[in-house]
Amino acid sequence: MMKNAKLSVHFLSLALVFLLTGCQTVFRDLTRERIPENPSGIYTFEFAAQLSNTNVVSGSERAKIVINGETFDMEPSPRGDRIFQFDYRMPPGVTEARYYYILTYDYVSNNVRRSAERFSTHEAGGVYRARLVNRYTIQLVADRGPVGSTIGLVGSGFRAGDTVVVGDRGADTTVRSANSIEFTVPGLDAGRSYAVVLRTSDGDIDVGNFRVDEGTLSVTPSSLRLRSGEVAQMIFQIPNPAPSGGYYIDVTTDAPASVIMDEVVIPAGFNSVVVDVEGGEPGSGSLFVEAPGFATRDISLRVD
Repeated sequence: MMKNAKLSVHFLSLALVFLLTGCQTVFRDLTRERIPENPSGIYTFEFAAQLSNTNVVSGSERAKIVINGETFDMEPSPRGDRIFQFDYRMPPGVTEARYYYILTYDYVSNNVRRSAERFSTHEAGGVYRARLVNRYTIQLVADRGPVGSTIGLVGSGFRAGDTVVVGDRGADTTVRSANSIEFTVPGLDAGRSYAVVLRTSDGDIDVGNFRVDEGTLSVTPSSLRLRSGEVAQMIFQIPNPAPSGGYYIDVTTDAPASVIMDEVVIPAGFNSVVVDVEGGEPGSGSLFVEAPGFATRDISLRVD
């Protein structure tokens, strides 16, 4: 019984020491995982230490960074208390940094000043990683427009094979130069904003949000009157050329026995298509023309 009591006291003492030596320390890494390359080759690594213990001796905090196997002292940052930074010169040819932080400080326990040392690896579950990238998008030239419109991206380091994704839809993308990309707004529902991502061989880069505005879909003629067996032509036109794969326009009717027509697809690179419409059984109704990003059109139909 006495032995168990001693063990309990021992574990309680260990827990108390652990609490007093900084178990509430939190390392908040402020370094970006993807760092744009710069001409000087010097990059700032930074973290904030969050110490909730009231018994920490103010001003005793010291920090080090171990980066790619080398250890360096960090400096207090002018951005605030308990923020530490270090300017690291990346060696030539090295594009990735593996690093962790060490924080030491003094605290008072039972009127005795003691020292504690904490490692970010204990909280992060391992080392942090940062990678240099020689590209980054700056802005969308326009942040809204209708389906089919051409939108520019201005940035740095664009390469052949980079593509733009709007929402969950890939967009036709043209890389004009290392600093300029154009994409065509894909067929998406109007009246909503969609996330824009630049998809590269190095991973996805968030660009911003793009709002799809309602466009104008032209249908000629605006009404149909046919005799049974007569064939007429309808023209469907959108403001901009259709993307690769073509642009599908959904045409339905409430008088299916009175009209015969093929599906409507504007070919890639064209902004209009001509479709034959044949009168079927006598009757009347409407053709309902729907396409993503455009208002629904209602074409009156009568077959004699």
